[in-house]
Amino acid sequence: MNEKNITKHIDWFCYHVVSEKLLSAEDCIAVLDAIEGENLTPTVDLIIQVAHDNELCANIDRLNELKDMSQQEADVFGFPSRSIFSPASAPLAPKAPAAPAAAARPAHASPAPASPTAISTAGPLPTANAPAWLQGWPDLNEAAGLDYPQAKNLLNDFLHRARKEKCSDVHLSAGAYPFVRRYKEVMYVPGQNILSQEASERLNLAPLTDEQREEFIANHDLDYSYSITLQDRYRTNLLKQRLGVAGAYRIIDSTIRSIRDLGFKNPEIVEKLTTNNQGLILVTGPAGCGKSTTLAALVDYVNRNRKDHIISVEDPIEIIHHPKGCNVTQRELNSHTRSFGNALRAALREDPDVIVIGEMRDLETIEMAIHSSETGHLVIGTLNTSSAADTMNRILDVFPYNQQAQIRAMVAESLKGVICQQLYTNINGDGVVMGAEIMLGTLAISNLIREGKTFQIDSTLQTGRNIGMSTMEQSHVDLFKAGVRSYDQTIPYVRNQELIREMQVFEAQRMGTRKAEATAAAAAAGGNQKRKWF
Repeated sequence: MNEKNITKHIDWFCYHVVSEKLLSAEDCIAVLDAIEGENLTPTVDLIIQVAHDNELCANIDRLNELKDMSQQEADVFGFPSRSIFSPASAPLAPKAPAAPAAAARPAHASPAPASPTAISTAGPLPTANAPAWLQGWPDLNEAAGLDYPQAKNLLNDFLHRARKEKCSDVHLSAGAYPFVRRYKEVMYVPGQNILSQEASERLNLAPLTDEQREEFIANHDLDYSYSITLQDRYRTNLLKQRLGVAGAYRIIDSTIRSIRDLGFKNPEIVEKLTTNNQGLILVTGPAGCGKSTTLAALVDYVNRNRKDHIISVEDPIEIIHHPKGCNVTQRELNSHTRSFGNALRAALREDPDVIVIGEMRDLETIEMAIHSSETGHLVIGTLNTSSAADTMNRILDVFPYNQQAQIRAMVAESLKGVICQQLYTNINGDGVVMGAEIMLGTLAISNLIREGKTFQIDSTLQTGRNIGMSTMEQSHVDLFKAGVRSYDQTIPYVRNQELIREMQVFEAQRMGTRKAEATAAAAAAGGNQKRKWF
């Protein structure tokens, strides 16, 4: 590949197709090599044609959209600040840390076939190039030789360190190095050995009671909340996998953040939702997007500003709410009730004003939530959906077809708002920021739900910006304008052409301002210097 043939247009185009995983960086380079091999000058049109002819990408329409967008960016910005042709800055998915090199074998020896349950005995990961925050973690190597109380203390030390370093998750799995998740990125902890079956089992089972161990042995899965102290709690899942026992520990922030601290553009709109005396509020998003944090903030706002009875049903209890203005009753699945459905039916006889559902995961729970929102209660629940429209479809699709018309009418009447959120790495890579799609239960939204026209919800959200509604694309643009996400980080998530042009104009203006500031600073520095005549 001749780098002289990489125009601004091609550079931007290849950056976007790799970012959106339409083509890999290797595919782009191979296509360019093929074009040059035919003694042709590469163009974006030729790249698309070759990719199509070789069946590298089926979404030709999106490639053509990116072609036009890339031309605009090339005209405004010149070459992109990051390029797939510069490996150090390419927008590729982060690679998992390389496993340490295996011990050298004699040249004549052939490797023994691996057993399906064999665990590698490779040495510990090197620490030399690890960042400072990953240095000096508690050593889990000796866990296999410890009794349960000793293993529990070792596990606690490891979890404490993870909390201190602002990690969100800890994973301890037989046959793998211990690893943590920090700011959405998975990192293996250096200086640790691969956990043996014995070490992983000892560490992960150490916090359990005898009853919990029996349940795990019988079911091979276990969800529970692990409390070292009231301020040091973890949502935990244990499982059996091919190589032994594995545990995933979600670190629960003991501090309840306020709605205004979460990153909403219009937090007063979200606060206003909690003032309803009845209806349905949904917090949605994929796993690990901060739903529990937002749910806790909503409950805390109600707790501080109302005089009501709050009943929550969770699996497991994550944030503990102490009475502030409200009486708060928290129930945990399996520990305090057998199912969400049972707890919700009982809640209606327990004089609640606000019912909080940790997860609306099945037909019975969703049906009870809808009925409760119609009987004079404010219901706040979560769903694992990626948009407001998907949320409505998910609710309706769990019901038999002959009930869907009735459910549409009930949801249209009771829905007060949907908060669909996601977390993204910030511009500096040292934290996360929240993007949020906000849908309010306006008359227009209610009519769309009632008539089954959920595909029109996005356009209604766009026209409802003046009252606080927002699409996820608009939220991305807002984060970009606020300076917490860069242009390169944002553009892969935006397809609306008006928003793209808005971003391009804003970025061009910002670049012009920076250039003017740099020129002024240089002039000021020069003015302070003494003139040299000879």
